[in-house]
Amino acid sequence: MKWALLLCALGLFLHCEAKQLSRCELVRELRRNGFPENKMRDWVCLVEKESSRRTDIVSRPNGDGSRDYGLFQINDRYWCSNTGQPGKDCNVTCKQLLSDNISKSAACAKKIYQRHGFDAWYGWKNNCRSKPLPDISSCKN
Repeated sequence: MKWALLLCALGLFLHCEAKQLSRCELVRELRRNGFPENKMRDWVCLVEKESSRRTDIVSRPNGDGSRDYGLFQINDRYWCSNTGQPGKDCNVTCKQLLSDNISKSAACAKKIYQRHGFDAWYGWKNNCRSKPLPDISSCKN
């Protein structure tokens, strides 16, 4: 019984790192990390479709064996390193992309956007392009 309680407590402790943001919390975090207001609804839509606003999401393996990490579902084939050392194009570990502090995820997402636009994310292409974007009018600064 003691072991079961200990394992449950450990599981809760490890899971506490994960966070699901409300829509307005996401908007505040995006603003804090310098995302442009004129694209804010696109970014919110992307995050909602890719990760449901959760910071701890790791995808199932993609067809090529790669995985997507964190709030922005950033792929480990090109952008983050699965070793203990930061690397690849964003110079981060994939684990860093799972943090509740989204600064590294945000910087990497902006780098991806600079190179490829929103088309780098299937969640945005399939669910946000040419479709109604989320209402963020109630999300104050």
